[in-house]
Amino acid sequence: MNYAKLASQVSLAIIRTQYGSLTIDRHYKQHHDEFKKRGVPTAAYAWVRGVNVNDMEVEATDFYSRTKSLNSTFWWLDVEEESMKDMRAGVSAYVKKLRSLGAKKVGIYVCHHWYKRLNLDEVDAVWIPHYGRNDGTPNSKPSFPCDLHEYTDKGRLDGYASNFDLNRILSN
Repeated sequence: MNYAKLASQVSLAIIRTQYGSLTIDRHYKQHHDEFKKRGVPTAAYAWVRGVNVNDMEVEATDFYSRTKSLNSTFWWLDVEEESMKDMRAGVSAYVKKLRSLGAKKVGIYVCHHWYKRLNLDEVDAVWIPHYGRNDGTPNSKPSFPCDLHEYTDKGRLDGYASNFDLNRILSN
């Protein structure tokens, strides 16, 4: 990964910290450090996997503990699967725990079929994937209001040999 080339092409890097509590991205600290060295702000995200409210709070605590020193612009919850019966209650507990620990800005990554099922009033921003043709260009728009639009998982940038998820900001 050529961070200098990548940093010249992006205005924000959103970096995965964990998948649930037990699977930690091995390179998340390095990614944050390298982008920040080059003047690119970073945000952190965690794939939510809690199986009950208590587990959601544990995941939130682990996520915050792993990222609090990184000066993230946002803490994003990636909600892509139903890991417990009442995901609304679980996500709410996760958000509340993050805030109680000191997270100032919390957002949620949520696909269309989950949008109405979750309590989005508790978050500061919404990030929705909607790929359209999924050819690496922004050629679609989500059906719901959102702040970030992930428009492809086939994005290419100089400095990295594989695909990236690419996004655009739709709000201020």
